[in-house]
Amino acid sequence: SSSAHVVPARPSAARHIPRHPLLAAMVGGATAALSGASAGFKEGMKDCDIEQGPSFLRYLGFITAFASLVCSVYKLTGIMSAIGHPVMYLLYGYIAVFAASTMLFEAKHEWIEKISFLSKYQDMLIKHCSFLTLMGGRGVFYIFQATLWLTFSDSLGEIIYIACACAMGFIGLLHLLAHVGIMPSHLASKAVASFEKISNKDLDGDGKVGA
Repeated sequence: SSSAHVVPARPSAARHIPRHPLLAAMVGGATAALSGASAGFKEGMKDCDIEQGPSFLRYLGFITAFASLVCSVYKLTGIMSAIGHPVMYLLYGYIAVFAASTMLFEAKHEWIEKISFLSKYQDMLIKHCSFLTLMGGRGVFYIFQATLWLTFSDSLGEIIYIACACAMGFIGLLHLLAHVGIMPSHLASKAVASFEKISNKDLDGDGKVGA
């Protein structure tokens, strides 16, 4: 019988080319640089996307929204009101979410970027609620939240609700004026001086507190 002809295996065309340590370091450095540039570009784009006023107005807006959040959370602790007045209880929840959302657009971007879920939530708001990126839009939103607080103010005894409504309405008006560039400077200076006395901090960088 004839013997089978065995064809010798051909050497693989692909060869393992060892990577030089210097080349590997260069590739790794380039990759890290591109990643950092991409992250910086995204953060810079977010900065450009959000219209913010001077630091004192951002400070006032953040503090006012935080006060609204605290008041609404305090009212949410009254579980019995959820049974007796479920619609009102639901409104407190809405106000809490609105106040927290407002704070994101008045806070420094560096703070938000450090907390991933807040950053993602802000990105969602920028995409679906783009009016919040404009000072005029946030001004209207402040006034809307003020009207929600007024729905609970059926007497002068509800001083907390009235105070929240007045504060939110005032900050909303300042945002609207700043958006169109006609906010009176003396009004801004008076607001800064008042809050400098409360916080005992130099908010406008003039080296003086409350002046």
